[in-house]
Amino acid sequence: MKRILAAVLAVAMPAFAATPVPAGKWSFEFRDARGRADRPIRVYTYRPQRCDSACPIVIVLHGVKRNAYDYIGHWELAADRHNFIVLAPEFNARAWPRAAAYDLGDVEGQPDPEKWAFAAVEHLFDEVRDGQAGYALFGHSAGGQFVHRMAMFRPDHRATTMVAANPGWYTMPEWRKDKAKAAFPYSLVGSPAGEAQLRKALQRRMLVLVGEKDSEPDAENLNQSAGAKLQGEGRLDRGENFFKAATSAATELGVPLAWELHEIPATAHDAAATSRIASDLLFGKK
Repeated sequence: MKRILAAVLAVAMPAFAATPVPAGKWSFEFRDARGRADRPIRVYTYRPQRCDSACPIVIVLHGVKRNAYDYIGHWELAADRHNFIVLAPEFNARAWPRAAAYDLGDVEGQPDPEKWAFAAVEHLFDEVRDGQAGYALFGHSAGGQFVHRMAMFRPDHRATTMVAANPGWYTMPEWRKDKAKAAFPYSLVGSPAGEAQLRKALQRRMLVLVGEKDSEPDAENLNQSAGAKLQGEGRLDRGENFFKAATSAATELGVPLAWELHEIPATAHDAAATSRIASDLLFGKK
């Protein structure tokens, strides 16, 4: 009887934070004991004065510059306005080298999903949550690549909404070898995710944001590989084609599509401006 009661209480009681986030700006080193403890992650945080530790959580992911602290600045005013906690984990290039370990989630050659970079986000949420059941996830540029891949590779995530902003290229939502233009990382073919994961992912809310002016085919840090160019010339084209592929996939799989495409007027590859738009979309302002 005591064991049954303990199990019931464990389910019913909220999860208190192992690492509570204090008010104001702060940072701490997160060592993921359930994942890659050998790859520490510096986490920058901001909690408005009016917020307690049970406020909503937004996790924001940096781009190729690995400049997580700058993203606290991009989100601070929105956090004050809408009353939420910001977490900005830094996947530094020494511990998480190249695009394979960050943008692509470190999935290749790693059979344990709990050791993927995607899992580190979920484990970080467990570290800081104080009763929250879920979180919002935003990523810009390389971070946007991370987000849309996490949506498909880990559809069991607890993000209530994901925002993939201005990715330079995509893993297309195509699981069939005879239909894909290229294999992983340009599609799901040959990856650890397939039809079952995609079916679930398409029904989870994700916003794909692309700047109307983020269309230059020779933009800085834009992937110029043959596989990426099959998706379009610039980020705007590639985002539109990714969403078209997702729409077709949902139709063929017979599932409702919970993804949205938002083209941001008069905006190029701008992390600060895109962050402002994303915060308004997350908290109800169109």
